[in-house]
Amino acid sequence: MGIDFNQEIYLCPHCLLPGAEAGACPECSHTRVSCRPGDPDDPCRRPLMDRRGRVLSRAPLWWLQYTVRELTQHLSRE
Repeated sequence: MGIDFNQEIYLCPHCLLPGAEAGACPECSHTRVSCRPGDPDDPCRRPLMDRRGRVLSRAPLWWLQYTVRELTQHLSRE
């Protein structure tokens, strides 16, 4: 049985505690967000980089798009 990388996971945007289902985080009570991190070679798993290849954030792109979408779009235009 293989791993399904398209499976939906739930993470707290505040403390990053993962969960198997949606709802409030038991640690800090923030609402968990659903995420699909993609296949291992999916570009969304890479960090956000500028045109010169410098890493702008160590967080993977899929996470940034869920938490700070406007900032991600602004940085990718520069």
